[in-house]
Amino acid sequence: MKELTTNEAEALRAELIHMILFSVAWAIIGEYILNFSDYAIGGGLVLVAAVCLGLYSIKLYKREDDLKTDTGPAVDVRQSKRDRLYLRIFVFEVVAILATWILMLNFGHANWLVSGFALVAGLHFLPLARVVAMKSYYVLGCWISVLAIGGYQLISAGAMPDHFVNVVIAYGCSAGALVDGIWIMVKTRRMLR
Repeated sequence: MKELTTNEAEALRAELIHMILFSVAWAIIGEYILNFSDYAIGGGLVLVAAVCLGLYSIKLYKREDDLKTDTGPAVDVRQSKRDRLYLRIFVFEVVAILATWILMLNFGHANWLVSGFALVAGLHFLPLARVVAMKSYYVLGCWISVLAIGGYQLISAGAMPDHFVNVVIAYGCSAGALVDGIWIMVKTRRMLR
């Protein structure tokens, strides 16, 4: 197993924060749909898991002084290109979310909003996996996309109540992000041994 460097530790911490924010955002969407009828139990569980990941991120930050520093060119052209691609992916995601919102509402399908947002979120992880070199993002992107498409199918067929399907999608996205965050934590621990 390769030894962890400071730059890699910083990148892993950034991805942990990304997973924390993503999971909490989807839990908030789930609780909003439920109108807190579950007494925020689901949101509370997500929050506890997110806090645990956050505490691990702090622990990783404190360990950075003990890690080997990267030596390389002062300006890494590949990193600059990756940063631009990362930014483009997020700008595209924001535009896609806004377009989804406008189109769904204008066509009278507000019940498909959560599925549409989840599909955009899932698809954004696929190119992001390559840009940030996180193979687990491929799995996360596929998981969220399958949830979104399955939810859309269930809503379109009228097989389940819309709000129930949307809650399952929201908490499924949240759970996927938390599992990915835990995977990042486990991978980082192995590298620190």
